[in-house]
Amino acid sequence: MLVTLMLLSANLMAALILEDRMDGSIMKVLISPVTMVRYIFQNLLAAIIPFVLQVVLLGIMGVLRYNWTTEFTIGVVVVLFVCAISSAAFAFCWNMYFKSRSNSNYTFLFFMIVMMLVSGLMIPIDVLPGFMQHIGAIFYAYWFVRAVSVLADYGMIAPFWLYNSIVLLFGIGFLLLGGTRRKV
Repeated sequence: MLVTLMLLSANLMAALILEDRMDGSIMKVLISPVTMVRYIFQNLLAAIIPFVLQVVLLGIMGVLRYNWTTEFTIGVVVVLFVCAISSAAFAFCWNMYFKSRSNSNYTFLFFMIVMMLVSGLMIPIDVLPGFMQHIGAIFYAYWFVRAVSVLADYGMIAPFWLYNSIVLLFGIGFLLLGGTRRKV
């Protein structure tokens, strides 16, 4: 559920860049001494900071209220932090390819529901038919679910770090893909 909220709020934050493109504000930014990379970085940082605060508060609450171990708390913070980065990067990339906020939001919601279904966020992957169980691997949420499962069952072992690395690579790929879209 937290990943769904991260995706929705990341989309709302990244939509600000889309609005800047639509009303022409981004042209003023590009004319000013602020570079495009700095502008994008500041917007993404503004989108990630609330996620980081929520993740840290969740870790503190888990230790105080639910007596989580140190290893589990660090694992939860790491996996959610990596997911927050990838969520913000995905929403940024998504909004770079639309000219209308309404079109972006409608297609984003549809895509998000499909991603949640086949990646294991809504229903367990084992419930899906055989051929659909592997479709989810093209989404970063699938690897997030795998990392959380490994963390819950075995702790922070090698597959946990592998799955987090895959989620982070998705985030880097989204940033590169969205950052290369230069048409304003």
